[in-house]
Amino acid sequence: MAQAHDTKMVKRLNTTLPDPLAAYVGEITGKGALYESPGEFIRDLVRRHMERSQNRERADVQALLSQSLRENSYEEWTSKDMDDARRAATE
Repeated sequence: MAQAHDTKMVKRLNTTLPDPLAAYVGEITGKGALYESPGEFIRDLVRRHMERSQNRERADVQALLSQSLRENSYEEWTSKDMDDARRAATE
C-alpha cells in the first residue's frame, strides 16, 4: 500500500456513469433505499475495498512468515522467540 506522503488526497470526485450503472445507483440510493445518497454508497464501496486490500496484504505477510518458519532454521532463537513468531504469523 502506498505511504501517505506518496499519495494524492482526493476529497471530491466527479464522474459520469453509463446508463446501467446510473440506474443501479438510482435504485439503491434515496429516501427509504439502502443508501441515503450516491456519496454514501461510494464511501461504503471505498471503505470495503480498503478493508479487503488490507486483509489481503495481512494474509500475504502471514503466509510469507509461515513459509519462512517452515523453510528456515532458527536454531539460534529461543523457544520464546519461536512462539512469538508463530503467534505473529497466525494473528
